[in-house]
Amino acid sequence: MNSPLRALAQAYVASRMEAMGGTLEGGHALEVGCGGGGGVSIIIDKFGADRVEAIDLDPEMIALARRRLAPEGSRRVHLSVGNVTSLNAEDGTFDAVFDFGAIHLVPAWRDAIAEVARVLKPQGRFFFEAVTSHALRALYPLLTEGFAGMDPPTAKLFLSELEARGINVDRSYIQPRLLAITGWVGDLIGVGRRV
Repeated sequence: MNSPLRALAQAYVASRMEAMGGTLEGGHALEVGCGGGGGVSIIIDKFGADRVEAIDLDPEMIALARRRLAPEGSRRVHLSVGNVTSLNAEDGTFDAVFDFGAIHLVPAWRDAIAEVARVLKPQGRFFFEAVTSHALRALYPLLTEGFAGMDPPTAKLFLSELEARGINVDRSYIQPRLLAITGWVGDLIGVGRRV
């Protein structure tokens, strides 16, 4: 979603993430599922990343993000078509990985979390937003055929998988149920640290 309403919601999500996990001045970050590039701008402007790599499955979204982020230059931003279940990065590459509502859409979401854990440096942070509520996801199969057979995670299962992959969340998460009902914000927002 690349609407002005989603941009406002993403700013809210980012403020909650920053409150829980801080900034990463001068750090190297990855955004998975970057869409039109709004998250990349937030990662640079709000979180202070020096370099951001971002991927999306859709080449059209990468083209849109390139146009939007051209002023940042290729030294700071690298965009590519890619899949979060098979990241093209060495182990321990990133200081932080950001997921503004992408992994919960991946049928192999456990593989995606494993990849996030793999590419994070020790003590690197995973900033995430997800829709885990079955009620909120009820219409997903009507939107995309691929969601019909997907077994989405519950919040408990998502957090448990993070822990199993060495990403410690502790109590660094919130569940904004009322705001999540609008569909513009995920019902699970948090920050985990790679141990």
